[in-house]
Amino acid sequence: MTMWARLRSWTAAMLGRSRMERDMDEEMRFHIESYAAELMQRGVPQQEALRQARLEFGGMETAKEECRDAVGVSFLETLFQDMRHGIRTMQRTPVFTVIAATVLALGIGANTAIFSVVDAVLLRPLDYKDSGRLVTVLMNGDAPVAPANYIDWRDQNRSFEAMGAADYWSPNLTGLDSPEHLVGLKVTQNLFPMLGINPLIGRLFVPGEDKDGADREVILNYRLWQRRFSGDRNVLGKPIVLDGNAFTIVGVMPQGFQFAPFWATKAELWVPNAFGARIHSRGGNSLRIFARLKDGVSLTQARAEMAAITGRLEQQYPGTNRDVVVTPLKEKVVGEIETPLLVLLGAVGFVLLITCANVAHMLLARAAARQKEVAVRTALGARRGRIVRQFLTESLLLGCLGGVAGLALAALGTKFLVALSPANIPRVQTVGIDIRAALFLFGATFVTSIGFGLAPALQASSVALSDTLKEGGRGNSEGRGRNRLRNLLVVSEFALALMLLIGAGLMIRTFAALGAVDAGFNPHHVISMVVSVAGSKEADPARRAVFYRQLIERVRSLPGVEAAGAINHLPLAGDLWGWPFVIEGRPKPRPGEYPGSTYRMVTPGYFAAMRLPLIRGRDVAETDNVTAPGVVIINERAAHEYWPGEDPIGKRISFDSDKANPPTWLTVIGVAKDAKQYDWAGEAFPETYLAAFQNHDFLGDSGLEAASHVSYITLVARTIGDPAALAPSMKEAAWSFDRNLAISQVVTMDGVVADANAQPRFEMLLLTIFAAVALVLATVGIYGVISYSASRRTHEIGVRMSLGASRFDVLLLVVRQGVWLALAGSVTGIFGALLLSRLMAKLLYGVKPTDPATFVAVAAGLGLVAMLACYLPARRAMRIDPMAALRYE
Repeated sequence: MTMWARLRSWTAAMLGRSRMERDMDEEMRFHIESYAAELMQRGVPQQEALRQARLEFGGMETAKEECRDAVGVSFLETLFQDMRHGIRTMQRTPVFTVIAATVLALGIGANTAIFSVVDAVLLRPLDYKDSGRLVTVLMNGDAPVAPANYIDWRDQNRSFEAMGAADYWSPNLTGLDSPEHLVGLKVTQNLFPMLGINPLIGRLFVPGEDKDGADREVILNYRLWQRRFSGDRNVLGKPIVLDGNAFTIVGVMPQGFQFAPFWATKAELWVPNAFGARIHSRGGNSLRIFARLKDGVSLTQARAEMAAITGRLEQQYPGTNRDVVVTPLKEKVVGEIETPLLVLLGAVGFVLLITCANVAHMLLARAAARQKEVAVRTALGARRGRIVRQFLTESLLLGCLGGVAGLALAALGTKFLVALSPANIPRVQTVGIDIRAALFLFGATFVTSIGFGLAPALQASSVALSDTLKEGGRGNSEGRGRNRLRNLLVVSEFALALMLLIGAGLMIRTFAALGAVDAGFNPHHVISMVVSVAGSKEADPARRAVFYRQLIERVRSLPGVEAAGAINHLPLAGDLWGWPFVIEGRPKPRPGEYPGSTYRMVTPGYFAAMRLPLIRGRDVAETDNVTAPGVVIINERAAHEYWPGEDPIGKRISFDSDKANPPTWLTVIGVAKDAKQYDWAGEAFPETYLAAFQNHDFLGDSGLEAASHVSYITLVARTIGDPAALAPSMKEAAWSFDRNLAISQVVTMDGVVADANAQPRFEMLLLTIFAAVALVLATVGIYGVISYSASRRTHEIGVRMSLGASRFDVLLLVVRQGVWLALAGSVTGIFGALLLSRLMAKLLYGVKPTDPATFVAVAAGLGLVAMLACYLPARRAMRIDPMAALRYE
């Protein structure tokens, strides 16, 4: 019979149940009466003929039950009976039900919450059309590209359907109620069509709008449209002022749209990118390149073609096309967070396994108490499969109760995770309990219910009828199989808990090591804010230097300020610019082999405000202006790398030797201590600090387009008291010059350092929470097993004490069992941790995955907890009255 035929038969039987019962009664009566009539024709009396006919056909109810089984009605009947029985059983033991459901809710809810994060971040495709074919093309896999290289790659490749570029832009929005410093991108016209996303209202950029001389257009994102324009759909065609220039709004992107999904993740507007004179430049790399693979072209083929193209260009323009890497866009987005999230998913999976083992303990204990009930049902004819199904139905009901409570916990847990998550987790704001998370919860509930219910069901259904039905059976008569199963569950709980605790211990040691890292500067009592002059009267090159100096002086004069200065980009929080240079008196390097450094522009007072010490030489002075000889301060790493064994003070470098004739030479006047730049756990790179008031880009009078990227200053002030309390005064100090100044990124350096450590702190906190839950569950598990074992051995303990055993002997008898279980679990857990901790290597800092101190400390601590869990039931056993124990059943 096909599935469809079975379904039709079952539906008809259920809808016509009473009619089916009447038909079966009539048919059975017909066959019995027909056979009785045949017997009567042979001379058998009527009553005897009926009796023989019934014996011949067997029990009517048995035959009817076989018919019901054939159409599936019997299964549904017994299922409903099992469910009603299970509900009554749960109602009779409310304490057991609440405890078991709570434990299950913790395990299922935590797994669902973590899965919702993993699903949103790792499993779902990016929110672009056919996102699996989108790639990035970058230098060394993450470094930007020069405009001329992009043009060549775009024109020469045959593997990509389209290739677009984006450049970072941070304009000032003025002309509205209040100025605002925004994050935006300059993009090529073909970039948005390549993504396959249409605007909510308006249009995308059209061909020609990214050419020189075109009108200025802008596309807004949904947040900016709502925040500054109140969602007005008539905003299209209206002008807005960005960096003092009027742009026309041509479109608004839909809610949730984000581009770029890495790097400039906070971009709120996009404008066409007209390269201008930079179109022929192979220096000043600033573009991120995005491309879409053609149908039928593999990633391997695209990489091979790009290697050939860049190889030819490298020969033609040495040093400009080395190490170009094609990377799937999703890999670029989730690459750094993938391992941590998978580790957390594995950890919370361990918690669920421990939860299953714990509930299985409870069900085994309850099944032992129901042995006589099972024996009676078996004696009355119940098959083993029927009993197993009864117990599994009860487990499923218990699991569903835990699943419902777990759903509520998962909803709260996802909110907690989103609030706690570091800013570098992509798409975390989309995390929530949706249909996929609900299906995962349903699956986890079903699998968990079978997992913790199957073993107790099989154990409960295999009873010895004669022994169980006897009155006065001793409490120690339980089979060894059941004890072995309980012991195995405890060992597994301890092993899993130990692995989680070791993982948490490694993360705690990592976080402690990160906390001990020397930043190079003192972050305490320091506040910073970005002041952007773009679009204001202070942007005038004739006024900018005077404004910057006066602003810094005004901040220095504020009450509670010890020192103040400024820098272009704040360490650990701002952008990171690199530039090659040449060293005077040394042979000119080959293309691509120039010395390089991260370079920053600082004003007098910056080193004092940050308490970034100078190892040698002097600080930038007020006299280091555009009329004075150029100066530069380098860090220790640059001194050791470029002047090993020499004193770099007095040496000269140039950043424009290929452009200027004669080059602009900068004299090294000081060596600063290495400071953290963008990666708290990373090593310092060579770094140079230029005198800001000597830099024409910084002052806005270089005449170069690049100067628009330096139309802001990051103020840094050291305070006596709470630095956050100084923020309003610093803002007013800036606005006292011009209310059109845009102020942003008002942060304390302590907050910056905390953000730099946000991801390891997030990982450590979650692993510690999971490990703590696992420890509690494992402790409860061993306590329950030892307590149950001691209660079952009451009669045995009474006999031992009657024969002369001391209370200390009883203590050892009970504790020894738990200690052996804990020892077996610890050994298993250590072997498992040795294998699995290597997967955490990318997450660790300052500690090895197989750190002996962590392993020993966790094993010892867990052993002490196990002994305490064993001591409590052992103490009760010591107080047993031998006479009462001998009468115990």
